[in-house]
Amino acid sequence: MNEKTKRFVRSKFEEYYRRAKIEIPRESWMREWGFVLFDQYFPEKMVMRRHKSFATSKDLVNYLRENAPAHAYHSAAIYKYPSATMANKGWLGADLIFDLDADHVISEAELSKYSYEDLLILVKKETMKLVHFLLDDFGFRADDIELVFSGSRGYHLHIKTEEVRGLGSRERREIVDYLTAAGLDMDRIFVKGKIRTLDGCVGKESTLLKPIGSWGKRLYRETIDFFQKISEVEEDEAVEELRKIKGIGDKRAREIIRIAKEEKQKEEIKRGILSPDIPMLEKIRDHLKAKIKDTPDEPVTSDIKRLIRLPTSLHGKSSLEVKPVRIEAFKDFDPLEDAVVFGDSPVEISAARNSSIEMKGERYEVEASEIASLPEHVALYFMCKGAAEIK
Repeated sequence: MNEKTKRFVRSKFEEYYRRAKIEIPRESWMREWGFVLFDQYFPEKMVMRRHKSFATSKDLVNYLRENAPAHAYHSAAIYKYPSATMANKGWLGADLIFDLDADHVISEAELSKYSYEDLLILVKKETMKLVHFLLDDFGFRADDIELVFSGSRGYHLHIKTEEVRGLGSRERREIVDYLTAAGLDMDRIFVKGKIRTLDGCVGKESTLLKPIGSWGKRLYRETIDFFQKISEVEEDEAVEELRKIKGIGDKRAREIIRIAKEEKQKEEIKRGILSPDIPMLEKIRDHLKAKIKDTPDEPVTSDIKRLIRLPTSLHGKSSLEVKPVRIEAFKDFDPLEDAVVFGDSPVEISAARNSSIEMKGERYEVEASEIASLPEHVALYFMCKGAAEIK
């Protein structure tokens, strides 16, 4: 981002902060604040100006309007002395924070194979799973959870109830361990033994699925659905599904399908009984466990002094809003529609590389070195991504 582009982007961020209604976190005067500015270092070097505090909400809003930061953060924790050095802040408690990003869902090696739009869809599905865990397994109410689009590739969940405020790092790690199924005893769910068949005979040693606890119920349902699916779809489709599992090739896949399609086995599957003749069952169950587990960023959740993005601020690498979303509205939330805050006025840009994006229902593509006139919200997105300069 050259200096001319930086000045343009900063001016647009300044316009936003002067008109936007900023969502102020509760007890904002007891929180540490941090900012990355559009300074001489940005974007090559992200210099965080932290250990700041604001006595009033008005002081905070004035800072945002005067400085128009590229990134704005506040601490999950509340402190007695929020602007002191870390050792002297006087920690009083912290919100429980979950951070899900695309690189928690897809490996770094695979990320380049997905479009930005596809990554947003994938991480949204993972976030929905996490919301269900928090509601169903932990007993939080929807009103206890603040769901926020990060402005980039993921979502943050803030839980600010008094019950979580005093949790230490160890307790928070235990929550993440539960969400990621760390230490889950699979042998308590996939139990081997001789089981009486439908015709009343004691059969060979089979595997009985036991829906023990919330995780067991999820894995039980996922396993039955998996085998029912491969028994009902076309064989080529079933083979493709099975080959997603590491270690299962074409021959093994067809053997599994043959067994799953047997009428007797179909009926047994409905009862949660898996034939002893099914090969690679351990690999299948591990695959299904990985499929249903959640993937929050453990260091974010366990860090009781973490800084998290300020909801309703802007993300300096996308120009999108760090957008709060009501849980009941999350299903229909589209970041590339609902987190877009800039208008449609034409802006002329010079593309730095081939890039494309679909925003507000329209698709835009530019080629390297191309001069293009784009709607302001698209031009700003490309500039913040480092894909274009102002002309």
